[in-house]
Amino acid sequence: MNRRVPVLAESGMMLAVSLALAQVKLFQLPSGGSVSLGFWPVMILAARRGWRVGVTTGALLGVLSAVLKPFVVHPVQCVLDYPLAFASLGLAGVWVWATPTRAAVASLVANLARLACHVVAGAVFFTGGNPAAVTWMGALGVGLGYNLLHVGPEALLGVILSAMLTRQHPALVSRQD
Repeated sequence: MNRRVPVLAESGMMLAVSLALAQVKLFQLPSGGSVSLGFWPVMILAARRGWRVGVTTGALLGVLSAVLKPFVVHPVQCVLDYPLAFASLGLAGVWVWATPTRAAVASLVANLARLACHVVAGAVFFTGGNPAAVTWMGALGVGLGYNLLHVGPEALLGVILSAMLTRQHPALVSRQD
């Protein structure tokens, strides 16, 4: 059997679970962004299959999210908010989740990368694609404040859940290379 078939099957399954979980929102912000567990299956996949598979699956999740419920004001904002932000969740697979602490750090780093994408996208959003409209530093500050409202709680959930899963069920997040 081709070694890629199980990886493709697992990636497709985790992508579907991510999309389903993203529909169950704890809360929704008025200008886009919500808190859900839709991000977590991509990070688990990255822990199991490595960062390349995680980044690819995350990018697909971002594209599908953009197709299903787009919130776009500028092409750069679209790329940053969707494929790049969700692809960054795959960075959780850079580290092997051998201990709860490593899992928590991996989750935190992936979510910080995602936050950075959303903050820059927010700056593009708040300038309306016109950098002369608002200063970039002001737009970055507003973007950071706004995006912390949804990425912050998700990052906290990710850190806690990743550490708990690694502690209680280490076989579920062990590397399957």
